[in-house]
Amino acid sequence: MIKMRLKGERHAAIREIVELKRIHTQEELVSELQKLGYEVTQATISRDISELGLLKVRMGDGTSIYALPEGKFIGDETEHLRRMLEDFVVSLNRSGNLIVVKTTPGTAQGVASALDGVRWEEVLGTVAGDDTILVVTHNSREGASVLARLNELKSK
Repeated sequence: MIKMRLKGERHAAIREIVELKRIHTQEELVSELQKLGYEVTQATISRDISELGLLKVRMGDGTSIYALPEGKFIGDETEHLRRMLEDFVVSLNRSGNLIVVKTTPGTAQGVASALDGVRWEEVLGTVAGDDTILVVTHNSREGASVLARLNELKSK
């Protein structure tokens, strides 16, 4: 029986599916939700993916799966950022008040979200692509300070 359900319930179901299964495509996610009785279209799922901030993460075998955004992390945001830096950051470089963070493919948005989550006053904002993050600070001195903190966290 197909039932219309509230968006919040559907989002909770999506989070659970993504945590428990390797979902490679929107079509797979639609299928899994339909098995649970949700009446959804790919357009709806596309909006849900955007609203939930789901990420496409490249696996070791070269395939990509949907993953929960790092904002789902509950607990110490600094420890979360440390783990993200350790697991996904390839290099950190600075030019004045700008820091360029290179990550493994498909992980920049998750790392940027973790950095935003610590809410360091020196950071004006982050812009993330697929494998590169631009971190903007107020000035060169703060850029140096943030880079030092990132390097320290990454090496712990």
